[in-house]
Amino acid sequence: MIANVHSKETFSSVDGPGVRYVLFLQGCNMFCKFCHNIDATLKTENNKMTVDEVLKDFLKYQAFYSNGGITISGGEPFLQKEFILELFKKLKAHGVHTAIETQGSIYQDNPIYDEIIELTDLFIIDLKGVNNFEAYKMAGAKINNTFKLFDKLNSLNKKFWISYVLLPEVNDSDEIAKKMANILSNYDSDNYQFKILGYHKLGIEKWNKLGLKYELDHVREATKKDIRIFLEKIRKYSKKESLIA
Repeated sequence: MIANVHSKETFSSVDGPGVRYVLFLQGCNMFCKFCHNIDATLKTENNKMTVDEVLKDFLKYQAFYSNGGITISGGEPFLQKEFILELFKKLKAHGVHTAIETQGSIYQDNPIYDEIIELTDLFIIDLKGVNNFEAYKMAGAKINNTFKLFDKLNSLNKKFWISYVLLPEVNDSDEIAKKMANILSNYDSDNYQFKILGYHKLGIEKWNKLGLKYELDHVREATKKDIRIFLEKIRKYSKKESLIA
């Protein structure tokens, strides 16, 4: 099994618990206006790696990952789900902690995803909006299947993190906070964590190099205060105390 790989990071501390090996797969079905890794989303042929090559590369550094593991990111990794399934089967034979970073919009309730879920210790899911309308504005795709993935993971008591990129004065209104609180109320607080990520413009240079128009120049970067205020709005409408910053 061969994957189309954008890049790898062999010493990450931000893509799951502990120190992690992160494999970024090429290609995505969304086109997020705030994407900071836009070059990884394009449907281009990039570096090729087999399952055994990734496994060998990971095991070279395994001593660094005693409190971490491996995370498959992208792009959208579910576009190469067969590769993930084969890789995770081999990683689990070595007792490796596995994680997937996804936006979940192409998830389907079928056997291959069931197998992947069983082999995955943590899902880090980027929620692109509180409903299809908001997600389509920001990412050009609907998110019905993202919510189905949340439901599936919650029903199995699997661990998942929900991340949400906050764009000041764009997706942080009282109405959106209320809808977010309603979404989070559906899930067991022992199963999920919620984290707000502040919008930044660090990826604009990549857009420019690719000749792509960046539409969010007018939006200011989010501050810690913006994040705190939005969390307070969510808490106002929420019956739970499990939210994290």
